[in-house]
Amino acid sequence: MKRLMLFAAAAVALVLVQGCSSIQTANEMNGQKISASGSNVAHVNGSAWGLYCLSIPLMSGDTSKAGSMAWGKDTVNVNAVTAMVTEKSKSLGATSTLDLQSATSSFWIMPTFVLFIKTVEVSGNAVK
Repeated sequence: MKRLMLFAAAAVALVLVQGCSSIQTANEMNGQKISASGSNVAHVNGSAWGLYCLSIPLMSGDTSKAGSMAWGKDTVNVNAVTAMVTEKSKSLGATSTLDLQSATSSFWIMPTFVLFIKTVEVSGNAVK
């Protein structure tokens, strides 16, 4: 039991020092087009995850500032992460973000019975 509690404390400490949201871009397309019209800007991928007690958000990725945490805010949803991706696309000079795709998941943290980790990932192609 002591080992389990130590492991849980270490996991929580690791979570607290990491950002819970991220945004990444790729602009090397090897000469390939990522849209039927317009010019390539980048492929943009955003993700956010958070720790929830049942459906109450404890901590989550701050989608308004990638790499940061938000306490008590429900930012782990497709709407918030899509806004983060399209904002990054716009800041790169794109006029459109095409082929948006999203994925969501949730899993239960086994020994707690009430804690869940939710994740959302959204990606799209930024074009001019």
